[in-house]
Amino acid sequence: MDPSFAGTGQNQAGKPPGSPAYLCSYMSKSDQGMNALSVALTSPASATEIAEARKTPDCSPVAGIGDFACFQWTGWFRGEPGGASANTVLKAVRGTESLDLRIVATPPMTSGIPVPDGNATARSLAQAAVDGGWGNGSALSVPSAPPVGPQVTTDNPVCALVSADAVKQAFDATTQAQVLPGEGNCRYTFGAPGTPGPDSLVFSIELHPGGASLLSRPVPDGQDVQGVGDRAILIVRTDPGGPKAMRPPSDVPLTYLSLMVARGQNMAIFTAQILISPTGPTAEQTKDQLVTLVKGISF
Repeated sequence: MDPSFAGTGQNQAGKPPGSPAYLCSYMSKSDQGMNALSVALTSPASATEIAEARKTPDCSPVAGIGDFACFQWTGWFRGEPGGASANTVLKAVRGTESLDLRIVATPPMTSGIPVPDGNATARSLAQAAVDGGWGNGSALSVPSAPPVGPQVTTDNPVCALVSADAVKQAFDATTQAQVLPGEGNCRYTFGAPGTPGPDSLVFSIELHPGGASLLSRPVPDGQDVQGVGDRAILIVRTDPGGPKAMRPPSDVPLTYLSLMVARGQNMAIFTAQILISPTGPTAEQTKDQLVTLVKGISF
């Protein structure tokens, strides 16, 4: 895959503190960019962890590895803007073990960086898993990587909580959002990231099953919001816009509105990142738009 890979951190016999998995990582740097290879082995994995691995969204099945295996292609492969890395991810289950094996590659931001090959990377990762003892005796069959560009459909359950059209309508945007599924999260990126106003919006949802207890503790700078879930806390802050925020240059600061909501045993974080326009909507109006949208989302 890459002869110059070298071990980097987290290479130890035991599990790192707080990690359910044994971790090992490798990195390669050159004039043509950077590649990283990471291995995470959860052993033994709980029934919940096994079930979650088997339900990995937007994951194409692989034959010949473990009891179950599939590939995800994320980041640059899915048209994610802002210099997102090109990620090829193998998820696998064998007995009471769960494996996450992934390559994270530099996207072709300059002419000297080669275009990532999702098919070749997937074949290399699959063969590495078989060579590492994860083959099941049947013929190895690796799915083809999707065409590079935005996803047309997704089976990500977090993205299913609210449609892109509903987000567009809630914040009075005029462009259509690009939907970017992630692991336990979903982002909706609108079409004018450097122009103050509703179309600079990036809306995101993070779902934390069993995480409701986190809101039982004091949250610094948090504002209680009534009428949303069992408990809801809003945090508002501003940061410089432009390249530091992975956006085009802008004199307007980036406003973050993060609404943490507990319902039953679960917790979700709904975040709106937006450049507030002097002509409106104001930060207070945007907060009201966020709260109104979240009230209608069940999780």
